[in-house]
Amino acid sequence: MQGRCCTESQISNHSNFDCKSYSHRSELLVLVVDSDADNLELTSKVISYYGFSVITATNSQTALEIFQEYQPAIILVEIMLPDVDGIDLGRLVRRTASVPIIALTSLPGHLFHEQALRAGFNGYIEKPFEFETLEHVIIHCLNLKSFPF
Repeated sequence: MQGRCCTESQISNHSNFDCKSYSHRSELLVLVVDSDADNLELTSKVISYYGFSVITATNSQTALEIFQEYQPAIILVEIMLPDVDGIDLGRLVRRTASVPIIALTSLPGHLFHEQALRAGFNGYIEKPFEFETLEHVIIHCLNLKSFPF
């Protein structure tokens, strides 16, 4: 079973168990694109923790090949990539598909946010991010295919 359980307990009192199953999410493939190995690993682990299947790429060319072969449900892409930047990768994907695309970046400012919007991205997350924020953005984009900036 994929999921998580949390418990609260007090001596001489009742216990509360909060369990969430994520097994239904395992069929949804998330493509994560980031050239930084540490960020890629962390983001992948967080997404896996929330029950999604994950496939990764460290550059735009590999990401496009994976996208064409596996047709992921959603793409999370770092804006700063070594070959083709993440904004251009989003534009390339958007030409042929309506898959949700989320920009990830540690670069501050509205400039990248606006570029992502114009390129057809559905969401934008600044690093470092709260794990729950990543989960909520993914869920929102998969359900509604858009994210209110």
